[in-house]
Amino acid sequence: MQLLKFLINRPLVLPLATAAALALVAVNELAYRHTVGTLATLAPAALLHSGEGGSLQDSLQRGRIGVALLTLISLVALYLVHRQGVALARQQALRQHRAQAENRTLEAEVALRTAELVALAQHLQTAREDERAHLARDLHDELGALLTAAKLDAARIRARLAGSAPEALERLAHLVAALDGVIALQRSISENLHPSSLRQLGLVPTLQNLATEFSRAAGIPVHCTLQPVQLHPQAELMVFRLVQESITNISKYAQAGQVWLALHQAGGQVQLEVRDDGVGFDPGALPPNACGLVGMRYRVQAEHGSLRLASAPGQGTRIEVQLPAAQPASEAESFSSVTEQRAGRCPI
Repeated sequence: MQLLKFLINRPLVLPLATAAALALVAVNELAYRHTVGTLATLAPAALLHSGEGGSLQDSLQRGRIGVALLTLISLVALYLVHRQGVALARQQALRQHRAQAENRTLEAEVALRTAELVALAQHLQTAREDERAHLARDLHDELGALLTAAKLDAARIRARLAGSAPEALERLAHLVAALDGVIALQRSISENLHPSSLRQLGLVPTLQNLATEFSRAAGIPVHCTLQPVQLHPQAELMVFRLVQESITNISKYAQAGQVWLALHQAGGQVQLEVRDDGVGFDPGALPPNACGLVGMRYRVQAEHGSLRLASAPGQGTRIEVQLPAAQPASEAESFSSVTEQRAGRCPI
């Protein structure tokens, strides 16, 4: 095997060996002729006639033929070995070519499947957001109208019973307070299903409100560094959902004492960071059913962005998202967007 590799890697060995063998045969032939000539000159005629000179000449002839045959056999063997090496090299090259072709096919298949998964994730996310928006609109319009009507009816009954039935007035007061709580809950549910503030106020105030509500509910300070950015409405909704899911995971698993939320735009890229000082985890040891981070990554890829997760046990967790910025439609719209999304720093 080493000889085959040596011959394959050095293609000039065979021609050089052939030339050396032919030179050896030529030298042997010259030596033979010279020896025969010398014997013919020096040997006495009696010796030649007696047959001893012929025997010596036959020995030289056999040596001459033996050297030629040995050289020829060596050349044939070397040629066969070289041909086998060339065939082996061709087979290896063919196998390598086939392996490369299969790798390219597999890479194309993986890229196709990844693109299909990203498109499917985007479709499912869009369908879910549409369903949420429809449900939030029904809660806001239908249920909100019913609750408001019930509250107005309770206010009219209380006005008619003023000073006549103290116990009934007290119960009506409890009813009105309960209706106020239900209305606030309905608004909270509707806002969580589909944030209307995202369309009315912009991304930065919506994230500030989200951080404030989370800090109030979880008792964890949130340090916000939010600057106005230019994103498409779908990308803004994706950023809101990602921050919402991130702080939900922080409240459930991180055991964090502080949270940092940052949003800014540098050139044509929008960068988002959510960081905590919690217990952290090993990203390589996640269970197979941990679909939250996978879903985040696919949603970010659907908006042509990238997501980077950095975490270690005892060192907290940091999620970094990079998205392409949207091109402003016009100067007036850009000015309006910047006015609506005033930058804020909110150590909550």
